[in-house]
Amino acid sequence: MGRPGIQMWTWTRCGFFSCVGRALAGPQYMVAIPATLEAGAEAKFCASLLQPNETLVMTVTLKSSEADATTLLTRTSNTEFHMCTEFEVPLRPTEEVQNFEVEVRGNTFYSKEVQKVLIEVYHPKTFVQTDKPIYLPGQTVHFRVITLDSKLRPANGLYNIIEIADPNNNRIGQWLNQTANSKILQLSYDLNSEARIGMYQVIVTIGLEKIHHNFKVEKYVLPKFDVKINASSEVSIDQEEIKAEVCATYTFGQAVPGSVEVEMCRPLNNYYRRSPINPSDLQGIPDVVATRRQSRWTTKAAPHLSSQCQLSQKVLQDDLQIRAKVEEGTGISRQQDQRITISYIVGKLSFTDTPKIYDEGSNVEGKVQAVHYNNTPIPNMPLYLFEGERRSSHRLQNLTTTNNNGVATFSFSTVELNGDIQLHVGSLPTYGYPGYRTPYYEAGDHTVLLVRLSTPHTQTVSSLKLNNNPLPCDTEEKFTINTLW
Repeated sequence: MGRPGIQMWTWTRCGFFSCVGRALAGPQYMVAIPATLEAGAEAKFCASLLQPNETLVMTVTLKSSEADATTLLTRTSNTEFHMCTEFEVPLRPTEEVQNFEVEVRGNTFYSKEVQKVLIEVYHPKTFVQTDKPIYLPGQTVHFRVITLDSKLRPANGLYNIIEIADPNNNRIGQWLNQTANSKILQLSYDLNSEARIGMYQVIVTIGLEKIHHNFKVEKYVLPKFDVKINASSEVSIDQEEIKAEVCATYTFGQAVPGSVEVEMCRPLNNYYRRSPINPSDLQGIPDVVATRRQSRWTTKAAPHLSSQCQLSQKVLQDDLQIRAKVEEGTGISRQQDQRITISYIVGKLSFTDTPKIYDEGSNVEGKVQAVHYNNTPIPNMPLYLFEGERRSSHRLQNLTTTNNNGVATFSFSTVELNGDIQLHVGSLPTYGYPGYRTPYYEAGDHTVLLVRLSTPHTQTVSSLKLNNNPLPCDTEEKFTINTLW
């Protein structure tokens, strides 16, 4: 602390710290600087001098633990000033804490404050990108290399080695000690007409760091036609049939005459592939195989999801893999895959024609409906009505079985109930969450709100419903206002 004045410092890593003299009379000063500095980057601090009563010298210094000091500011003044100064943060190989010192000296005034600042090292990142991912033998590979600093600005750097490696990791091209001068470095390599098919690499070496980028060389021709599978993205475990449509069209839109082969499998989980498997249900044997000779093909397949194969359910994934292979008359074929998720929801329960509010002590009447996964009604199904929080609900009553439309009615008294009522409808006498990979009916939820008396502090909710019928002139009309508190 300085003798004539008192200084107070406040600082955070994400903002600024400051020093303010709070003496009633005499010089005061304040210096603000970010608590975290980036090594090698430009930074700024601001300094203010207030109420000087003599000529003062303000010196700002940044010191390391190795006693290396960098003077950032020396300002002599006998008047007030406010100024901001930019400086370059010293380069450091690793993160380091340094001392930020502010000294104000005069004939009768002296004050010095020291605080810690963190100098962090942000290593620049180098990126490599080719102009396309796949090349033919004999084509030219164009690629770019750029290094960006922490503010996404091009940075200077020396690329010690840039090389091209073939699929056998043989070096087939190289550039040594390349620099970009804060720009993008663009290079190219001509592939041999007999270049090996496979995955190639561009490898950039900077000191001990290596950056890899892959591209592929293969012999291919542009596809003459496209194959599309139209199928549901999800099926129920209880579903007996799956409808899939395969369409093959040329790039100019015309249908492709030819044959289509469709396979559907339920794959094994990767972490169970080493488990003993029934020889009659080997991985890769499709559950459904069909072949047709036409450009558009629709099939209904019965995969028997709920009892598929003789394998344990844990061995199988909860997906179906559909693979369609179309072959035109010239022998050219195209393949398309689609994955369908298997859901364990076999039906849904919901509330219908059930009020949203009730008066205390009144009876609440409503309906519930049960439908299959395909929204067809479930007749003669026993249902159960529950009340309370989902985790601690209790059975309110057993409902009558559903009619031919899948609907059951209910009615109960609210005399012994308080507040808002949370209703749930389930298919089992006890209400809870379904087990893992267990077929279940999705439960329905509904909340009935208690009508409460209005108070001066109650916020009202109003709404307006328009009647589109025309009003005759010179006649009296009745209208109704409903208010919900």
